[in-house]
Amino acid sequence: MYKLFSTKPKTPKNARKSGFSEIFYWVATLSAVLWLFWIILNPSQKGIAGRLFFDSLHSFFGASVYFLPFLLLYGIIAILLRLGKPNKGIITLGAGIVFFLTALSSILDFARYKTQSRVFDGGYLGHFTDTALITVFGDAGSLIFSVALLILSAQIIFKISWGRLAASSMNALKIDYKQWTMARNEFRNKLKTIKDNEDRKEKVYDIKPVSLGAAPAPEHETPAQKGKKPAEKQEPAVKQEPQRPPVQILNSINPFKTEKARPAKEEKPPIPGQFAHFKNFKLPSINLLSVVENQNAGPDSDEIQSSKQKLEETLKSFEISAYVSGVYPGPVITRYEVTPSPGVKISSIVSLSNDIALAMRAQGIRVIAPIPGKSAIGFEIPNANRAKVGLREILESPQFNQSRGHLTFALGRQAEGSVAVANLESMPHLLVGGATGSGKSVFLQALILSIIYRNTPDEVKFLFIDPKRLELTFYEGIPYLYDPKVTADRVSVITDAKEAAKSLIALTRVMEKRYKKFEKARVKNIAAYNKWAQVNNQPPEFYIVVVIDELADLMLQAKNVVEENIQRLAQMARAVGIHLVLATQRPSVDVITGVIKANLPSRVALQVTSKVDSRVIIDSPGADALIGKGDMLYLGIEQQKADRIQGCYVGEDEIEKISAFIKEQGAPNYPPLTEEEEMNTEGKGGSSEELVNALKLVVERRRVSQDLLKAHFGSSARATNILSLLEVKGFIHKPEGSNRWEIFFDRIEGFLSQHAGEVGKQ
Repeated sequence: MYKLFSTKPKTPKNARKSGFSEIFYWVATLSAVLWLFWIILNPSQKGIAGRLFFDSLHSFFGASVYFLPFLLLYGIIAILLRLGKPNKGIITLGAGIVFFLTALSSILDFARYKTQSRVFDGGYLGHFTDTALITVFGDAGSLIFSVALLILSAQIIFKISWGRLAASSMNALKIDYKQWTMARNEFRNKLKTIKDNEDRKEKVYDIKPVSLGAAPAPEHETPAQKGKKPAEKQEPAVKQEPQRPPVQILNSINPFKTEKARPAKEEKPPIPGQFAHFKNFKLPSINLLSVVENQNAGPDSDEIQSSKQKLEETLKSFEISAYVSGVYPGPVITRYEVTPSPGVKISSIVSLSNDIALAMRAQGIRVIAPIPGKSAIGFEIPNANRAKVGLREILESPQFNQSRGHLTFALGRQAEGSVAVANLESMPHLLVGGATGSGKSVFLQALILSIIYRNTPDEVKFLFIDPKRLELTFYEGIPYLYDPKVTADRVSVITDAKEAAKSLIALTRVMEKRYKKFEKARVKNIAAYNKWAQVNNQPPEFYIVVVIDELADLMLQAKNVVEENIQRLAQMARAVGIHLVLATQRPSVDVITGVIKANLPSRVALQVTSKVDSRVIIDSPGADALIGKGDMLYLGIEQQKADRIQGCYVGEDEIEKISAFIKEQGAPNYPPLTEEEEMNTEGKGGSSEELVNALKLVVERRRVSQDLLKAHFGSSARATNILSLLEVKGFIHKPEGSNRWEIFFDRIEGFLSQHAGEVGKQ
């Protein structure tokens, strides 16, 4: 097998002998090393030969004998890895091991000589080597040369790259020093900020919602100040946003017990010039929300044990070897985690979902195969007694109060009972789909109230579009209302599809205006811009949340305009603080088009009627197995599989109380778009010059149609956009039940004369 000494070719018989001897050599060597391991590391059961051999080795090498088996095993492995190569390095490796043990024994004997302790035993080899080195080089020289020999032998054995080791060590030290320097500077800046705040003696606000009654006076006020009227108090110019710690995920043992709110964190001192209009605005009290009565309902231990046993028996009846490894009771469903035995296919268990539903007498079972991060399959079985999740218990939870986001809102409770919250800023837009009566409108109400409980009207504003005229009209007249196409004194909840299209066009202009501001300020998002505005005494920007309760009706009446502007807002509006919440009860591809869906990665699917509708919303089945009344699947922007959540409930009387409370504190207020911005039409289907040419054509021909515009502008798509733009701008109108356009010539002539006057001035 290997050529050792002879250069003559071997016969097959000689080859077999050589191979046998080679195997015998390595087996004998490895056995000897393992036996050496045993007699050195095991204090007993060495046998007569082992005891004699160990005593001899220990007397010769001393305490360094305990390194001998490790070095020999390493050497054997190194030689085996080099089999078949001409130079195996056996002599070099053996010399390195001998030098290593000699140097270590010498160092141990030197330590025994200096400390007079028997723990350091260098044996005969160490005593001889250390004595010789001391005689020639002295005490210091003996230690120095012994350490040098130890390092040299380690280099021979292990082939250590000292340069690379030194470079990596220096790099680690540099990184550590840099991080320490940054932490020190940050700590100094915080100390400086605290000292400056103490010098200014500014007030610190509490993040808890203000009660309905009179607000309590701060602790540091004097009795004389407490007796003053609110108008006489020296209030700061504006209110600074609260400091909210990051969200923490809690594993609740009793998931149905309402968590008590933790002590509120202190806010940063207010900065002059920020959010000044509603500086005295009081957030609604948590007492305006009702406490849910049956929130502790759910399965008891007997029900869980019975369902667990029935599930295992059902799987066993189909000859599937599996067991229930975990049970997680929730407010609406209980999740049973089933761990299959090795060799059992997941598909064989998933295919039995209907049979298991029949055996469990359940309305519908949702199967999670497998559960992310676990080697188990989840069966979500509805509870016999359903628990209700109230909005108040979510708003009082630590997860909600400790969240830092402005647009954090309550989702409800997870399938296992833990609190679920989400942040609209990171979504950055949300699509909500569900059949009639599934809880879609209640979900929107909970989202709106959650944001109202955290922000003043100077921080967040809502653009409400409600073609059904039933769900969002509760908020008519609240100071949070916003509509860029009208002034603040005429703003209202939008119920007409044509007016909604105009508002979306105007909101696109607001987005473009903000991008120009951010470009001048050299910032990337609204949070950075507000910090820049705070430093440069500029008015800050507020967040805008667009809530559309029924997207299908808008797409039916003004699809081109609505789809185009929703697409633009969904693609670009996140950075400037504009976020969309689109809801529909008809989740079909003609309503949730590919353009809209691609720009709304975060989705909420409530109960739907078919697997097709579920795939349209969340790209997977499962929503058809929900049981309604707020039972939903939430698919976040970074999630691969949807989470099952029971949405929180809020009643109409609670909404009316909160609306009445905030209406008493003021009317809507926001800066309107300028006339120049209202006349600007770039990016809305045609340029200003195209619009003027189209209007001149309409006046000349005394009629309007898509064919007429196509003949003059050369494109069917451009003609459609210009026709939609003329309708949105109010120059033409098509009455219901008619197929003819009604043209407002007086408005067109007024616009053309105004445009001609502006051109003449230029």
